[in-house]
Amino acid sequence: KGTFMFTVILLIGSGWSLVKPFLNDREKKIIWMVLVLQVIDNIAVVILTQEKEGEKLYDDWSAVLHFVDILCCCAVLIPIVWQVNSLEKSVEAEHTDSIEEGKSNAVTNVESEAPATVEAARTLRKLKQFRSFYLLVVVYIYFTRIAVYLFATFLGFRQTWLRYFVTELGTLAFYAVIGFLFRPMDGNPYLNVERQDTDLHSVEIEFETR
Repeated sequence: KGTFMFTVILLIGSGWSLVKPFLNDREKKIIWMVLVLQVIDNIAVVILTQEKEGEKLYDDWSAVLHFVDILCCCAVLIPIVWQVNSLEKSVEAEHTDSIEEGKSNAVTNVESEAPATVEAARTLRKLKQFRSFYLLVVVYIYFTRIAVYLFATFLGFRQTWLRYFVTELGTLAFYAVIGFLFRPMDGNPYLNVERQDTDLHSVEIEFETR
């Protein structure tokens, strides 16, 4: 579950899919590093289930588990920061180009400016969306790694199940919000649904003629 979650966050954060149909070398290295860390994390979980709490081996692998988990949490934020910085540079460049074009052309054609304006607005929406995604990931990490841990310190022995219940509830809420944020819909800056009304109309005409 952890491997799948971190991989999906990395792919979304790097802008892979319809926004960018490829991953550069440094993004691939981050993903491979997280996958290797998750293998170590799963090994630690298996060993912890076989050992008793309080033994030296249990304490050592527990420390490895927490350390690897922190590294994975930090690693998933790196591609998101790269993507936000890239979008910020794109927005600044498009803004600078629009100012220069406005100064050079006193009278402009509205039709020629429309695509550039639409592209600039789309890039700005992407920037806002990835900033929101970054904040959601940070809040999720703080909630499941710090807030839940502090909450567990106030629980008695019979209420320890509440720690896992709250963690899974927070994870479910995180998945639901991310799914809603990046849902495929018309006008979505991450998953743009292209209209093909012309093609559908031609197919209907061909079908009617037959």
